[in-house]
Order: sequence, then C-alpha cells, then structure tokens
Amino acid sequence: MKRGRLLLGSVMMSLAIVMAGNDVRAHDDVSALDTGGAGYFYVGLDYSPAFSKIRDFSIRESNGETKAVYPYLKDGKSVKLESNKFDWNTPDPRIGFKDNMLVAMEGSVGYGIGGARVELEIGYERFKTKGIRDSGSKEDEADTVYLLAKELAYDVVTGQTDNLTAALAKTSGKDIVQFAKAVGVSHPNIDKKVCNGSHAALSESASAAADYASDFSSGSTTAKTAQCSGFKNSGHTTEKGGLNKFVSLTRVSDGTHWPTGQGGASGAGGQKGQLNSNANAMAKDLVEQLTPEEKTIVAGLLAKTIEGGEVVEIRAVSSTSVMVNACYDLLSEGLGVVPYACVGLGGNFVGVVDGHITPKLAYRLKAGLSYQLSPEISAFAGGFYHRVVGDGVYDDLPAQRLVDDTSPAGRTKDTAIANFSMAYVGGEFGVRFAF
Repeated sequence: MKRGRLLLGSVMMSLAIVMAGNDVRAHDDVSALDTGGAGYFYVGLDYSPAFSKIRDFSIRESNGETKAVYPYLKDGKSVKLESNKFDWNTPDPRIGFKDNMLVAMEGSVGYGIGGARVELEIGYERFKTKGIRDSGSKEDEADTVYLLAKELAYDVVTGQTDNLTAALAKTSGKDIVQFAKAVGVSHPNIDKKVCNGSHAALSESASAAADYASDFSSGSTTAKTAQCSGFKNSGHTTEKGGLNKFVSLTRVSDGTHWPTGQGGASGAGGQKGQLNSNANAMAKDLVEQLTPEEKTIVAGLLAKTIEGGEVVEIRAVSSTSVMVNACYDLLSEGLGVVPYACVGLGGNFVGVVDGHITPKLAYRLKAGLSYQLSPEISAFAGGFYHRVVGDGVYDDLPAQRLVDDTSPAGRTKDTAIANFSMAYVGGEFGVRFAF
C-alpha cells in the first residue's frame, strides 16, 4: 500500500510541477471542454498498474471434503500429476498473488458536459500466483499446481490417530483391500510394519495367537486372530503378519472382520474386539510404526486408491472489469491542470482456474489530474481503488484427476470452490481524445 501511495504521489506531483511551469498559459485555443455548455464525446486509453489486495485465499473440492491443500513437489522436471509428486509435508501453503505491472490496460468511452462526465470503462488486470518457492525469477509451472487431499491422507501425515481411526472405520473393507494391495506391490517394507504386532491382542488370543484366520465357528482349538496386530504378546513370527496377509486371511473384503476384529480358538467361537478395533489398530500402526517419509508414501497411496484427490492449477487471478463511472472535473479558468474525481459501479468477470469465469459486482473510486495538451487531447494521471463485493465464493472451478488415481468412481470430484476477498489499488496514466 505504501508503495502505491508513493508511486502515485510522486508521479502526480511531478506532472503538476512540469505542467504548471510549462508557460502556465490560459489557452487561446478553443478547447473541446470550452463549448459554452455543449456536450462532447471522448475516448480514453490508459496504462493502469495495480497492487494486489487479494486476501484469505482458500480452495476445496465441491463437496467440502478437502482437509488440506498440498503444493506440487518441485523437482526440476516436467509436471506429472501423480500422488507421490506432491509435498505432503507442507499442508495449506499460503497462496499469494503478485502485483500486476505489465498486463494492465484500460479503455473508456464517455460523454461530458461542463465539468461533469459519464463514462463506460473496461479494464483488465492479471495477478499471477506467487508460489511458496517463488524467488521472483523465471516462472515455474510447479508453483501453480495443488492437490486437494481428504481425511485419510491428511490424518496419516499429521499423525492424528483418533481421527484416522474414525475415517478408516467408515471405509469399506473392499477399499482397504485395494489400498493394501497397492502398499504390498510398491512398498513391501511398509506392508511388513502394519498389522504385524501384538499391541491390539485380544485377551483370548494374547498368549497364543500366531496366525491370522477368518473362521471362528468350529473346529480347531488353536488360538488364531482376525485382529490387526493381535498376535500373541511374545514369540510370534513376523513373517506371519503384515498388511496384505491380514486383509487376505481375515475376510476384510466382505466386512466380516472390518472394522472390528476377533480372536481366540475356533472351538470357543472367538472373542469379538471392541467396536472398530481393527480400524484403531491399523491407524496406530500407520501413525506409530512408520517413518515420516513412509507416511507421505502411504498418504499418496490412500489418495489414489481410496479417497481420490482433485488437482487444481492456479496460474493467476484475472479480472475484466466493466464499470460505469460518474466523474467531475474541477475546471478553473487559466489553469492547465484540472483535478478530477470519479465513482463507479459495475462488475468484474473473475477467472481463477483457466477457462472458467465468475461474474461479481464491484465498485471503483479514482482521482487525479488531467492536462490539456490541445483542444481535443488531454493527458491524465491518477490513482484508483477497486473492490469486488459479494460473498467471495467462486464455485464450479474445473479440477483434474491424478493420473494414477484408481479410486472408485465419484470419489474424485470434477469441480472445486475458491474463497477470497478481492481488491486492488493502483495508478492510471493515459490520454483522452475529445470530439
């Protein structure tokens, strides 16, 4: 804001001094403004650099299931929308926007009579995204790409065991199996760390269970378990456990032992675990047994196999404004410099994601100085404040899928919603042609 005031103040003061010292003469020519009360038309063109006042920017998928936004993990290569290409250690980065110094033009047509003018003004501003790693040098496409992640992935990387338990309990056994298969194929070392302990052992199997099983209705009196990390307290063989063995041997897929486990001897019918005991044990293993790096891997696998995740590319916030301004020129005989002030009302057509425009109401205030170069031409310099009003909601923004997304249909949404307040302040430097 201080930069804007300094720029506008210095430019306008310089303009006034130069013009006032330019033979301060009362124009003998007949100006287009000096028409004895007759009206005149004019067109204007100006350069209008602006300082961004976009605040509180946030974005989520259309159903509000987004728990956190993750930036693309910059690696110096081309951007690939894969689940492991995002920085899972940097949730909800501040998304800011640069000032607009280059692509900043406005045009106007109007009608004036005496000191009063009414004009239709059209302007364009484009505030490029300021990436979290932005150094002010060459733009990087990676700084404009974000993943909208949901509950499971977020809870794993943030270590929220209770929330993760609740989210896993609401996930179907079939989905858990798909996740387990992805872990087993791509990261068998992680597979061995989950559901391979004894911390969740049930009392009837805590002393003897060494194998996973699914049927406790009859038969053997040997203690087995369908409880994740429900092996006997000591001496169990780790090769008997692991995430994939748990889901494949305990009938997790059809929900028989998901999200609640069971353990004990078949002949005794087995002991039911506490509500959601399997979901709780798995959550603890994912949070407590994995390294931070392994948690980020699991988060990506949860996103691509179960939850889905929307990818949005936010290159810039652009705005095409269409305003009707009521202006007044403070005319003074014999003085070449004319102060002016305007108030405008109209609309902005705001673009957040390429290809989608949202109309919003807006108002504009501006003031400055103009100088008559000839009877038909005047130069002007001034400042303005422009604000978009309303609820600050920009919905139906197009979203993309991860290229490795195998989640069930409907999990990944096609649209996202952004929220932010938008205003900008700047200067206008141009010419008007009266006729």
